[in-house]
Amino acid sequence: MRLLLRGLVVGAVLFMAIPANAGDTVKEAIKESQFYAQMRMRYEYVDQDAIVKRANSSTLRTLLGLKTGEFYGVSAVIEGESVNYLGKDNYNDTVNGRTNYPVVADPENIQVNQAYGQYTGIPDTTLRGGRQVIVVDNQRFIGAVGWRQNNQVFDAATIANKSIVATEIKYGYIYNVNRIFGEQSLVGDWGSKSHFYNISNTSLSIGKLTTYGYLFDFGSDSAANSSQTFGASLAGDVDLSEDIKFKYYGEYAHQLDFADNPTNYGANYFHIAPAIVWQGLTTTVGYEVLGSDHGKFAFRTPLATGHKFNGWADKFLTTPAAGLEDIYVDLNYKVKDLAGNLKMINGLLVNAQYHYFSAEYGPMDYGQEWGLFLEKPINQYVTTSVKYAYYNADDFLTDTQKVILDVGIKF
Repeated sequence: MRLLLRGLVVGAVLFMAIPANAGDTVKEAIKESQFYAQMRMRYEYVDQDAIVKRANSSTLRTLLGLKTGEFYGVSAVIEGESVNYLGKDNYNDTVNGRTNYPVVADPENIQVNQAYGQYTGIPDTTLRGGRQVIVVDNQRFIGAVGWRQNNQVFDAATIANKSIVATEIKYGYIYNVNRIFGEQSLVGDWGSKSHFYNISNTSLSIGKLTTYGYLFDFGSDSAANSSQTFGASLAGDVDLSEDIKFKYYGEYAHQLDFADNPTNYGANYFHIAPAIVWQGLTTTVGYEVLGSDHGKFAFRTPLATGHKFNGWADKFLTTPAAGLEDIYVDLNYKVKDLAGNLKMINGLLVNAQYHYFSAEYGPMDYGQEWGLFLEKPINQYVTTSVKYAYYNADDFLTDTQKVILDVGIKF
């Protein structure tokens, strides 16, 4: 409610500031405004050892929004979101108390998903304030968690500037994190006094160089996630022949405790991901390490889109105290240029993964995971997908299988 009241106050101030001769501009802004809507029906099945019952989750995510046209560089977005059960909630959604089922973190929820004002009147600069989606780089440190039905959004002020040639500078201040667990959860919101910066440059012949700093300061209930992280990444590609391209990615960061975190620690992060692209097939062999401080505490990324990393079974959304080493192979192929009876397969995305997990500190082998994802657009409005993940535990957690079926509609 406070967020909506702030929006109304800002709107009133802007309205009173409209020049008397600005009627045509207002009309143009109204004409350029766009309504949009999305729906995603999902079925998720989870079979997890040590939990007798199997989760069967059927939910519908509905999103309605309005993006206004610009008026003297000012525009706004207002967006509402609801997540509803389709049938019985035979799963642990983290707030319904059904702990005899495996977790599927899609609770029923209705909330204002985005409500922000934006100003682009300064050359090469975008200023944004209010509730918003923030996606930084590959979402390893800050992301929208778009895979879950209720995604993660931030009450924040952000600035993006491109006035320096081949350079983009981003800064943000986050004063509240609206997490995927919804308004009814005790951990659905994290109070925050967090800052971040991200500076990228594409002028180097070797690729895109990015440096960053994330100063996460959370309240007492989540102080263990407060940290300061500084690092850099390099990404680029080289044509090996007319048909073959070599892509490379490397990243390093160091993390320390920050603010009211009760643990004094330091940990490193490494990620290398060389890849070969050949006739539409991208083969990546990667090595990612979230380090540990002698088994006491590990490198954490609490605002990341964690589902993108370390397996689709989501067993490592919080890094174990002994850290994590993930050796993985990722195969990605999009079908195209087929003719005749096979033409209907064009556009099919196939993504297969294998992960081998172990501790960064100590000899523990956590386990292995296999995953397969298929996605096929039906037309410009409808997309279907199926995802399968199987985590085979060795010394950490339990065997888990997941199957997720989605039908998404956008218009």
